[in-house]
Amino acid sequence: MSAFSLHNNIRFITSQWRFLLFGLLLAFFSSPGQTFFISLFSAQIRGELNLSHGDFGMIYAVGTLCSAATIIFLGRSVDIFRLKSVALAVIIGLAFATSFFSIVSSAVMLGFGIYFLRLTGQGMMSHLYATAMSRRYVAERGRAVAIAAQGHPLSEVLMPAFALLLLAVMDWRHIWQVTTILLLVVMIPATLMLSGRQDGQDGAGVDSLAAGRDGNHWTTRQVIFQWRFLLLAGLVLAPSFTSTGLFFHQIYFADLKNIPLPLWASGYTVYAALSIFGSLIGGAMVDRFSATAIAPVIVALLAWPVFLLGQISSPMMVWVYFAVFGLIQGGVYPVVTPIWAELYGTRHLGGIKAVMHALMVFASALSPAGIGIMIDAGYGLNAILIVMGTVPIIAGMMGFAGCWLGRHKITPETTP
Repeated sequence: MSAFSLHNNIRFITSQWRFLLFGLLLAFFSSPGQTFFISLFSAQIRGELNLSHGDFGMIYAVGTLCSAATIIFLGRSVDIFRLKSVALAVIIGLAFATSFFSIVSSAVMLGFGIYFLRLTGQGMMSHLYATAMSRRYVAERGRAVAIAAQGHPLSEVLMPAFALLLLAVMDWRHIWQVTTILLLVVMIPATLMLSGRQDGQDGAGVDSLAAGRDGNHWTTRQVIFQWRFLLLAGLVLAPSFTSTGLFFHQIYFADLKNIPLPLWASGYTVYAALSIFGSLIGGAMVDRFSATAIAPVIVALLAWPVFLLGQISSPMMVWVYFAVFGLIQGGVYPVVTPIWAELYGTRHLGGIKAVMHALMVFASALSPAGIGIMIDAGYGLNAILIVMGTVPIIAGMMGFAGCWLGRHKITPETTP
């Protein structure tokens, strides 16, 4: 039966809904550490702390880079401890981060606040669900990651609406306190009730392991020191660089295009709907073909919405931009995430994915700072879009070479 079959999707969801829901909630509640949510408070933060676009972007970059360095080591915890234990620790850590962010009163505190949010939210919450789905499922790994990843577009629709609604009646700091309470009330019970093993999971987490396509289990060190790593790294770097830049400076882009904020925000509904569709199609394509066959193409296509942004001249074009952006961005995570399990096995998957996640976080730090500096320096929109659009094209080409060159000679013994 086709991997694209609706019956297959329904059967899989109905039999595995508990664990899939747990993954989806992890993805959803990564939102306090995601750029799209933090940037909603950009004007208030810059106003209270007297920061320029470049200043805020640089602080954001430093905090994000520090979180990237930390997750390389912290991410290995999923190779050692049980999922439930790690999840509870991360949730409590994220609750501390959201609470701390509500009291920032200086640039230094803002830097620490960004660090805590990016490490626990955008970092560990996303790392947890992606690693858990890749380990618990083998034959339907792509589908599992795609379904859990729906938490991202759902949060991208609901959390901005939640924030903007509360901004009308309370101070932005109080919204972060409400977020803390919501996180704890939902995620603590969800972790206790939904994270256990179920029948039908053909992967066994840290108890049973699947080798890579060469029959070996690669260590993190072997992956990093093999030539293929340099070519594959762009598949992680480019989507993060491009999408973070588009989200972080979205208010600036909307102002530049004379798009009213309510009209711009309406595009998020279109983005979410198409992101869900793109994610499910991407996951099904991975299960039918392979992540190594699909990922380079999807990453390269991220240049399309970047160049569409430059063509916005009417309300319809705003929705077209968000539709294309959502469709392609939705497919990125489900097709890139399984690559590491396919190529390198699952024994050291937590450590390997931690490095890849650190690269992703690094790119998400580089984009706000780099684009912010270009804005402060007076560069035009076309120059900014050329930079943001060229990166995924180059990354897709390099990723294609990394996935297919020397694929019959890949062995960990050739690395240090």
